[in-house]
Amino acid sequence: MYNKKLRTRTFQQGDWVLRRAEKTMEKFTPGWEGHYKVIEVRRAGAYRLQDSNGKIQPNCLNALHLKAYQF
Repeated sequence: MYNKKLRTRTFQQGDWVLRRAEKTMEKFTPGWEGHYKVIEVRRAGAYRLQDSNGKIQPNCLNALHLKAYQF
């Protein structure tokens, strides 16, 4: 069976998440960046984020590029 162990990621408004880092050519850069708060849940797994300083991110991100942040 194809993708039998695939777990979908869903987040609620108010959850804290990490965002996948942009690709760089450097070897030792972290794979995940920041901790962001989900402020709006859009259609089909898209989320609007706000960073810890209160700045709202201009683009929505898909759940494939996010993972839960554990305090």
